[in-house]
Amino acid sequence: ADMYQQRWTVEVFFRWVKQYLNVPTLFGTTENAVYNQLFAAFIAYVLLRWLYDQTKKQTNVSLSFISFVRRFFSGQLPLDWKSGMAAALFEYAQIYGRRMYNFG
Repeated sequence: ADMYQQRWTVEVFFRWVKQYLNVPTLFGTTENAVYNQLFAAFIAYVLLRWLYDQTKKQTNVSLSFISFVRRFFSGQLPLDWKSGMAAALFEYAQIYGRRMYNFG
């Protein structure tokens, strides 16, 4: 029973990875390749989630996170969201003293 419970935990983890990190298949089979692909997907997820949360505070149009991601990658975000993203990124840059070149 303990082994089944541990196996089920692994299955739930990989289901979450496939759904939220958009990793339907792994490109490599070595341990290093799997770690690299999962870490890259997780970093992208965290950055998009941060950007979504920062922008959500500044906009009037409501979008779910998945709608935000789909529209972000297809370039079809509403103007309110684009201006909110620009404001959030410039605020971050101002706080941490970074310059943002060619941000459109």
